[in-house]
Amino acid sequence: MATLALPEVFEMRLKVQELEKKVNSGELSLFERCEIEDEILELKEQLGEFDRVKFNDEGECLNCSA
Repeated sequence: MATLALPEVFEMRLKVQELEKKVNSGELSLFERCEIEDEILELKEQLGEFDRVKFNDEGECLNCSA
């Protein structure tokens, strides 16, 4: 997986929130809801991977400027 930059992570988190609002609106068909939930899961997996690898072995943030 390619390393994500902080602006990309921020955009992904906003996208997840937007998609979750759509799912919770109750206006989607079952098929649409399933597709959006799949997209949400994919984004959350990428965000989870970012969270797991954002620190190096010494506990320092790899994406923070010093």
